[in-house]
Amino acid sequence: MRSSKKVGQVETRRRHLRRSEAMRLPALARPPLGWLFAITILFTALFGNYIITLFLFIVGAGRHKLWRHMMDRAISFWMTIPMGFLELVMGTRVRVSGDEIEFGKPALIIMNHRTRLDWMYMWCALYQVNPWLITTNKISLKAQLKNLPGAGFGMAAAQFVFLERNMSVDKESFDQAIDYFKGMEKNYQVLLFPEGTDKSEWTTRKSREYAKKNGLRNLEYVLYPRVTGFFHLISKMRSVDYVDYIYDITIGYPFNIVQSEVELVLKGKSPREVHFFIRKIPISHVPVNEAEATRWLHERWYLKEALLHDFYAEPQPVNRAFPVEQGDRLWCSWKEPRRHYYVKLCSLVFWLIVISACSYHIFFVRTLQIGVAYFIIASLVLNFRYGGIDKFVISSWRKSSETSS
Repeated sequence: MRSSKKVGQVETRRRHLRRSEAMRLPALARPPLGWLFAITILFTALFGNYIITLFLFIVGAGRHKLWRHMMDRAISFWMTIPMGFLELVMGTRVRVSGDEIEFGKPALIIMNHRTRLDWMYMWCALYQVNPWLITTNKISLKAQLKNLPGAGFGMAAAQFVFLERNMSVDKESFDQAIDYFKGMEKNYQVLLFPEGTDKSEWTTRKSREYAKKNGLRNLEYVLYPRVTGFFHLISKMRSVDYVDYIYDITIGYPFNIVQSEVELVLKGKSPREVHFFIRKIPISHVPVNEAEATRWLHERWYLKEALLHDFYAEPQPVNRAFPVEQGDRLWCSWKEPRRHYYVKLCSLVFWLIVISACSYHIFFVRTLQIGVAYFIIASLVLNFRYGGIDKFVISSWRKSSETSS
């Protein structure tokens, strides 16, 4: 019975894939699609950032919970743009299997970092599991991404955690973020890439050097995780009672791998499918001792290695899929509820209309010109005086907390 069910799932996937492939543009026509993606993200992000700065008075008034609620909702609405563009325009399909991520419960998500774009595809996966999860997902990213034109400001306003790859600095960033999330009385799911970087030829070589130095086995499909940051973050979350579960997510690309934003934007390349496999682990199952936590994390990565080995061992890409065991859930973007599809479609169309209208009227409407000037000045002040809107918000919240206490 299980075999026939699997065959049926494969045939359904083949049918939808053929339909999707028929709509994909030929390779020579895809670069303009990448340029359009970049322009759409840039201009919608800039418009969104302009709107965000108009509401900075809420932070100044000490209404921090209201600010956080508004930003979580507004920025998650913007997230539907890259999601919609990737899926509806560029033809990327998403498959998620395993355990369901609980909305409303604080958690840490750990995931292997195959490409520089995994975090963006992660939004698509969360949307499949539960659309509300994109309002409570916080990502830890390298600090350079904060400088991305348009999107960097928005991610900072979303209070993503930017890491300098300097543990003394990053520990403070983790602590401030968790204290702030706890103070907002919001239950977020924080995404961490324990490997610290995406998998490339150079990082794979460094991982193998680490394995040889420490008497560990080589890994082919993942990099060895960096335990220090993981252990500090999970210890901090435990200390303030801000973690119920760890979600161990494995990401795989059955057809093609698009390694970086350069390939996406300049060449218009996108993965045909992105697969996710989720395992839910109660926090009580994670060791408190650092040495034992190190072994536990390594064991999770060995399981990922085995899972990905079986995944890529399948010679036919169309047959590659993570297992669906008894009690597991399965979500596929090509079988999502119609209302979820229309939310992405309507959001994408809405933003394109708004940006087109604003781009035209900015040359003629004085009020809009003044607003843009204000946005530029506010952005410069936030960046040069505070180090970004994220640091400004936390600094203001701390001062408000000290005053009230």
